[in-house]
Amino acid sequence: MPAEDHANRETIKMCPIGKIPCPGECIYSNIIENIRVGIIIFDVENKSIVFQNKIINELFQDGIKPKDYKALSSLLLPDIGTCQSPDYECKAHSLSYKGKILGYTVYHIAGGYIWVFLLDITEKARLESIAEAANTSNSIGYIFTGIRHEIGNPLNSLKTTLSVLRNNLDKYPHETVKEYIDRSLGEIARLEYLLRSLKSYNMHESQEIQNISTTAFIDRLLPLVEKDFEARGIRIKTIIHPAPEWICADLRALHQVVLNILTNAADALEGREDPSIVISVFKMSKYATIRVVDSGCGIPEEEKGNLFKPFYTSKNKGTGLGLSIVRKMLAQMNGAIEITSLKDAGTIVDIFVPAGRAESA
Repeated sequence: MPAEDHANRETIKMCPIGKIPCPGECIYSNIIENIRVGIIIFDVENKSIVFQNKIINELFQDGIKPKDYKALSSLLLPDIGTCQSPDYECKAHSLSYKGKILGYTVYHIAGGYIWVFLLDITEKARLESIAEAANTSNSIGYIFTGIRHEIGNPLNSLKTTLSVLRNNLDKYPHETVKEYIDRSLGEIARLEYLLRSLKSYNMHESQEIQNISTTAFIDRLLPLVEKDFEARGIRIKTIIHPAPEWICADLRALHQVVLNILTNAADALEGREDPSIVISVFKMSKYATIRVVDSGCGIPEEEKGNLFKPFYTSKNKGTGLGLSIVRKMLAQMNGAIEITSLKDAGTIVDIFVPAGRAESA
């Protein structure tokens, strides 16, 4: 090969985006520079910013100088090690900056480069807040309707019973009077149960989030239900898969959450042959998953959309507040709940709570 051709080949540069010989003028630079999405390329190894387009300059013009690696990395990549992990990258993040809400996604590229795509989502967040407020208003109306209905029924029954008793106090024999009084006390007990449920709806507003030993949590939970379930003929099996050693949650609230799910499972097993519940714990991404599986009656398709509505229940007894309380408590722990069920085929309830850290226990 002639020396001149060899020299020319060595000087040919390949486009890192198009994977073709670079024509000398980047055909992609205009697109990247003018796209309405902010783009920053961090060189983590050399602690520098390789590129940032003009949208980034506009978003941070009030406080951060162009290509200020220290300021931008501390704001967008507070933990460089975490940012390079699969759990962190390719996920939506957000931050508040100078009255704006910025959404961004992180991509880790080989060779110590991190790309960040950033967008001003202030207006989007504002519209979502309006929608959420409207939805909350509807939910409050639904809750008050439920409270009025749940309190109204026993009150009307109580009023009727006492009115009949008062008008016939001199005529009724002692046993009949006692029967009417017992009936009234039963309605009062129903009201007290409702008030306790409403109190539970607001309890743990200020949760104490802490590291909880996964094994210890399950070991302390089971004795609370085993005797009652054994009396009802329900078998309980536990499976502890490789799981986070620690759970990050409020101990009392998490106990109430799981006990509520177990109670629902036991109710669904009423009248079933060979009733059983399986409790398993395993890791899913950054979460510990507590799964409760029952072989009960399942949930009809038409009822699934109402599962978390306050005061909705298909049970003869109950207020319908259980699952709405459960979801609220889990949300306060940065957790979640997912229910999968088929009629006459049982139900699977997955409770997701953040995994904790052994070193901070």
